[in-house]
Amino acid sequence: MSLKFVQILRPLVSNIEFCTSRQRRQVVERAITTLASLPCTAVVHCNGARTLDTVPANVRNGSSRHSSTSTAEPPKKPRKVTTLSIASKKRRGHKITMVTAYDYPSAVHVDRAGIDVVLVGDSCAMVELGFETTQPITLDQMIHHCQAVKRGAPNRPLLVGDMPFGSYEFEDKDVALRNAYRMVKEGGMDAVKFELTSSISWLKGGSESRAQTIKHVVDGGVAVLGHIGLTPQAISVIGGFRAQGRTAVRARALLDDAIRLQDAGAFAVVLECIPANVAAAITEVLEIPTIGIGAGGDTSGQVLVFHDLLGMLSHPHHEEFVPKFCKQYARVGMEITNGLAQFKKEVEDGAFPGEEYSPYVMNTDEEKIFDELLARDAAMLQTKHEEVASKLKQADEYEQLNLYGEGKN
Repeated sequence: MSLKFVQILRPLVSNIEFCTSRQRRQVVERAITTLASLPCTAVVHCNGARTLDTVPANVRNGSSRHSSTSTAEPPKKPRKVTTLSIASKKRRGHKITMVTAYDYPSAVHVDRAGIDVVLVGDSCAMVELGFETTQPITLDQMIHHCQAVKRGAPNRPLLVGDMPFGSYEFEDKDVALRNAYRMVKEGGMDAVKFELTSSISWLKGGSESRAQTIKHVVDGGVAVLGHIGLTPQAISVIGGFRAQGRTAVRARALLDDAIRLQDAGAFAVVLECIPANVAAAITEVLEIPTIGIGAGGDTSGQVLVFHDLLGMLSHPHHEEFVPKFCKQYARVGMEITNGLAQFKKEVEDGAFPGEEYSPYVMNTDEEKIFDELLARDAAMLQTKHEEVASKLKQADEYEQLNLYGEGKN
């Protein structure tokens, strides 16, 4: 054992059997502090068996919680996922994970799961706001949801905000750029997503114009994620929520669209509801990653909506809400329904909250004074009670009067 350590320790332990427990703790703390100050190369011969190298690093470095001078190292900040690291994943053959989320709690869960990309999708209009399509949601509403997601996942995942319908389709490409800037500056997004309508037949020229808009936005400094296949914002044109690319000509047009997105500077492209072989061909041709949703397993990564993959809306009578391409990894909706039903029952039965969930109590003296105050004011309180009860009773009787027959008020 080190001579310095022995010299300090010997007087401390000589009478340790006569020490109180507090004094013994002080002895141990001083011994640990001394041990931590020794050079890491020093050898501690304790019963001829242990070296200093076997002492935990936090003790050697003086960061033990027992040391009064401890300075614990701050936790390391998680490495930020970027468009470059997404591209690197494709080159290395590693799959990319993306989840569509719309609020703070879901973003927290997605971040904790280590998902690469969080997409704040305009599908929020349907999933969160109850609309039948994605078209009604506004740019201001999207920014509101982007801000919530940013607060839930502020550091690690790549955050992508969907450009809503009507925010980027204009001939004046500066409109799209200004709105993209808002998504980044106000919404806290790292990138934005643009849908590209098919270049086939009557839509000829539409995708070329949209690609030029995307290039203008990328040149303006905003990263863009492209989206082809089923593009929900264009359902008025494509005839509803239908799979795309199921004929050879349409599949070839999708490949052209994907190439246009790459040439315009998009860092990746979402392929939605297209045949797996078409998605595989597009992924093979492109240098940038592809993210599939209902597009088979040969894309560079996969995306699903938070609510869909967790079964948030699952119910025995409502399973039609789950898309055909979505695997449910949980049935959270059933648990939510059961939990709410149990809460309702326990409240109505008087079982909740009970003493276990009523933690706030008065001390005996205060409770006595309170009872005396109630007794003193009993007459006044009773009068008030009767006045209010009379008014409520009259209102209740008025509401129950059927002026136009049964059920027609």
